[in-house]
Amino acid sequence: MAELLKVDNVSMVFGGLRAVSNLSMHIDEGELIGLIGPNGAGKTTAFNMITGVYTPTEGKVYFNGQQSSGKKSYQVTQMGMARTFQNIRLFSELSVIDNVKIAYNMHVTYNLADAIIRDGKYLSEEEFITQKALDLLKIFHLEEEAHEVAKNLPYGKQRRLEIAR
Repeated sequence: MAELLKVDNVSMVFGGLRAVSNLSMHIDEGELIGLIGPNGAGKTTAFNMITGVYTPTEGKVYFNGQQSSGKKSYQVTQMGMARTFQNIRLFSELSVIDNVKIAYNMHVTYNLADAIIRDGKYLSEEEFITQKALDLLKIFHLEEEAHEVAKNLPYGKQRRLEIAR
């Protein structure tokens, strides 16, 4: 299997406090890994370093073979890695499918004028995005709820929707 994520001896120091010290790990494509530990062990700091919220004081993070440490969170997301939070953060008044489609906003190439006049470029990109969103909803067993308002989903389905997005 291909190595998807590599964390190489990362540390995070805040002033004199060493929150994470020499963390190394790797996750291969298709693996599901858990990070456990007591409160204050540095789990959130580790996730923040991995996803670009913090730049590690020492060490490097690689995603899909490219260095991601030192990049901003939105740049790490553009590379294909994002995080969720303990509290679900959905666009509660939007449909399930629209919540997923929003994640593709950084990939559209049409402009405001294309969208207003709904030209061919806009229509083809929106059709592509809709299909990709439906494919993700199917993976997460949410295709039946595609047009349901997100806030009406039970908690477990809301969590799956957030991960799909």
